[in-house]
Amino acid sequence: MLYQLFWFLATCCTFVVNALWLCCNFASVGIPWLMLLLFLVCIGSKFVKLKSPTDDVVLSMLSKNEKQRDANEALFWPIVNRGGAFDAPENSLAAINQCVAQRCQKILLDLGITGDGKAIILHKSTLEKANVNEPMQKLNFNFFDNFNISEHHPLGQLFQPEKVLTFEKLLKLLESSEMTVFLLASQINSTLLEIVRETAAKRPIFTKRIIFCCSSPLAIYQLRQQCPDLVCGLWMERSCFTILPRYLNTSTILLSIVGAIYRNIIAPVIGVSLVFIHKDEFNAQISTLWKNVGVRPIVYTINSPNEKRYFQQVTKTLYLTDSLRSEPQLIFKPKRK
Repeated sequence: MLYQLFWFLATCCTFVVNALWLCCNFASVGIPWLMLLLFLVCIGSKFVKLKSPTDDVVLSMLSKNEKQRDANEALFWPIVNRGGAFDAPENSLAAINQCVAQRCQKILLDLGITGDGKAIILHKSTLEKANVNEPMQKLNFNFFDNFNISEHHPLGQLFQPEKVLTFEKLLKLLESSEMTVFLLASQINSTLLEIVRETAAKRPIFTKRIIFCCSSPLAIYQLRQQCPDLVCGLWMERSCFTILPRYLNTSTILLSIVGAIYRNIIAPVIGVSLVFIHKDEFNAQISTLWKNVGVRPIVYTINSPNEKRYFQQVTKTLYLTDSLRSEPQLIFKPKRK
């Protein structure tokens, strides 16, 4: 019995040693080829690289109002997610007006498309609150004629009933305003890209007041090929690594490699100017690495006053917030007479 147990353990040890030896052989052969492949990709990316908008253009869209402030005030104003989803009905005209009234000119809105090809400012969460289980892409625009976006918001009773804001109405609003709108397209399809492409080509206000954002590098590349003046932001989903096995999902080395590919290959090729990073995956080193390749990081979603002070005063990084109620007092100072 002991002899059989010893023989079994020896067999297992031999198998493990042989497996490790085989892996080492594969690695010794594969790593040089992998390095060669990455080298060829880096060279090839130089020929398809799109030139990003100048830094002056991006700064003019991000900090046009901050130049008038005192040096003691905050260096960076927040970007208000959906117009302040905690303070007013998300993606509504009331939310936009509330931001403007509080002198916050940077607003992120969601861009969607209906089943009949109409671009609207709406997020799927608004439909879910109204117990509408159909995807937005399967609903025709006439469905939203009687849809009140204020009805199912926790503070909806404080606001007047309001219809869904259309993309065309948003463009008209921007013609008489100084807002900078970050337009986030969560669902990308050919119809939506064609609408954005035509609008950017025919309406100069689009490239002057709108920063197009999405999580698809390919969509951004296709748009900027036709509209090189378009300022774009890449949305890095926190859940992009959840599809990996658990033992890989927690690998710092793997995350570093993926981040390096995005920073050094994908971002320069598609010519993005901004990148949205989840706060749990952001630190000062990540910020420096992105800035070194000419891309400004934006952190989401920051709602705590202490966190906001940290990003304003320590890292000096733009951040996305759901509410202006929690802004530090150093931002909302009373106006001097």
